Amino acid sequence: MVWRSQDPLLRRSVAVKLIHPRLAEDPGFALALAREARRVAGLSVRGIACLLDTGEQDGVIYLVREYAPGSSLRDRLDTAGPATPSEAVRIGVAALGALAEAHDRGVLHLALDLDDVIVGDDGRVCLIDFGIGAAVASSKPGEATTLLGDEHLAPEQAAGAEPDARTDIFAVASLLFELLTGEPPRGRTFPRTVRPYVPRALDRVLARALDPDPARRFPDVRSFAAALARSVETETVDASDEGRATSLFTWIGVPLVVAGIAIVAIALGLWMGKLEVGGPLGIRSAPDEPAAVEIPPALIRPVSVGVIDPFGDGDELSSNAGLADDGDLQTAWRSENYFDGELGKPGFGLLLDLGGRHEVLGLRLWTPHPGFRFRLAIGDDPDALVDEAGGEVTSTSLSRVPLRGAGRYVLVWITSVVPVDDGIRAEVAEVRVVVRNTDAEAVGA
Repeated sequence: MVWRSQDPLLRRSVAVKLIHPRLAEDPGFALALAREARRVAGLSVRGIACLLDTGEQDGVIYLVREYAPGSSLRDRLDTAGPATPSEAVRIGVAALGALAEAHDRGVLHLALDLDDVIVGDDGRVCLIDFGIGAAVASSKPGEATTLLGDEHLAPEQAAGAEPDARTDIFAVASLLFELLTGEPPRGRTFPRTVRPYVPRALDRVLARALDPDPARRFPDVRSFAAALARSVETETVDASDEGRATSLFTWIGVPLVVAGIAIVAIALGLWMGKLEVGGPLGIRSAPDEPAAVEIPPALIRPVSVGVIDPFGDGDELSSNAGLADDGDLQTAWRSENYFDGELGKPGFGLLLDLGGRHEVLGLRLWTPHPGFRFRLAIGDDPDALVDEAGGEVTSTSLSRVPLRGAGRYVLVWITSVVPVDDGIRAEVAEVRVVVRNTDAEAVGA
């Protein structure tokens, strides 16, 4: 229970937190809390409510901290619904900045949830209630789930293992998941499965921070904050400039645009040979010329095929990736088996290296076991293609998929698996890429 109170000496508002009797009556917890309180009292960090006092009266243990004006994320979520991605990222980056300062001083929170993040009317973010989670972790590690709840508790903390900074990383990612979707993760790692409007880059960042294995999370809160900040791009529009531009266009822009279109059309016609100088108006149609012969597109084999698995173990049976372009439909690249039918990650992919930059028109994919879903992307930076993959396609025995773009690499990003004779996986027998051909001896596509 927390009370807003008045300090009669300094005439300021403070918050007084009363510890639940179940904890207060345990001498081990009381000692651990006193030890943690001394550590927290040494924190003087922007974005963290200062601990001012602690004590015991009539068997009631209490903590007195700085009063943080504003509303908790829980209240904001209950009244306004899920936050926008940009707002969630802003709050997350601010919270992680405060945590970074605490971690530098050896202080972990270990009980962070929506109630512990306060956002003021000016947008300032403040973290509260340091010390209690750390006291539970040191005195009652096996009861953390019972005492602190399991909505935002990291798996290692729930199991009674030794927590560290990555435990707080999980908690922040968990509360951001709920802030974005309105639902706690409950074992899920990708908020896009609940709210498709979440940007893919943000989805990937939170998925990494929510990985059940601490070793796969971000190593520290600063790297998590940096990844969050990069995941959402925002634009601001100056309404006054927009109004001025509209007014200007109204009285002078339209005639200029019409004249400009006419000039461009005439110049383009002269350049393309459709018009020529002459005739009563000074411009006339040019004589027809024989139509150019259209060169058919080419169907090319990738120079090499690799496997990318950024959300898994990084392998996904990459050793047999070459079977996807060996020219033999009787052999096939096979992914790992997923015996529950769930990937537990956004996907994995085949990365096709075309050996050079091409204008790509489409892709052909053969599989002995159709039904799995995939997305496609084209570009020159293989690391960026996952975020650029397009809409999902359900594979058939021969999938003919349009793809428009230019680049050296094509990504086949597989997002689901299907039952086969001896497991549940995805198999690709052959892939070919359709490119625009400048050679008259093109291969039929």
